Amino acid sequence: MNSKVLCVAVFISMIFAGSADVFAKEIREVVIFGNSIRKKAPAKELGWTGDWGMAATGKDKDYVHILYKKICDKLAKTQKEPPKLRWGGNVRESDFLKYDVGQVKEADVIIVQLGDNCFGNSVETFQKPYEAMIRDFKNVRGAILICVSNWGGGKHSEMIEAAAQNQGAKFVPIYLLQRDPQNSAKSEGHFTNTNVNWHPGDRGMKAIAEAIWEVLEPELDKAAAVSPSR
Repeated sequence: MNSKVLCVAVFISMIFAGSADVFAKEIREVVIFGNSIRKKAPAKELGWTGDWGMAATGKDKDYVHILYKKICDKLAKTQKEPPKLRWGGNVRESDFLKYDVGQVKEADVIIVQLGDNCFGNSVETFQKPYEAMIRDFKNVRGAILICVSNWGGGKHSEMIEAAAQNQGAKFVPIYLLQRDPQNSAKSEGHFTNTNVNWHPGDRGMKAIAEAIWEVLEPELDKAAAVSPSR
């Protein structure tokens, strides 16, 4: 093979290698599991008319959409299409015994923010079922998995952190943000219902998104650095 033909062959192989590398790095789907902090349908009895994260004053102000925008803005530099945003469902938060792993079969990023509506308060009744769920989610595809604490904190948050550590997942302690009264909806004065005002307000939602992003962004950078054989 003469030198000219060899150069062409090398050039073509580099193109295909580069294409495969870009393909392997793409983040195509983000699935977020949560409760009313993530999204709450209108509830007239609570004075809540939104259809997004409860107590945010607009869809663009809840933590999911703030975080999703951060993800899309970053990935726009490395891939042509933004990832799909999906709402994870079919999780019985009271005991975590009901969940469908099929809903994360295409997920590249999984974020789980649950724990405020749970009744179990022991390792057996809360941590182990929760841990089994996140283990199964992670094993489906090997996605980036981030476990976010409950908003109220306490023992549930401690068990979420322990479960995340046991499964090699990242943990974000948003209960620390809840300790600042300025992060609650009550401080902003947009709602009168106690249950609504317990939720993070616009300030709190932004703080949650930023806390998750601080953990997620380095994981996205790591994913972009892996080989096509991932």
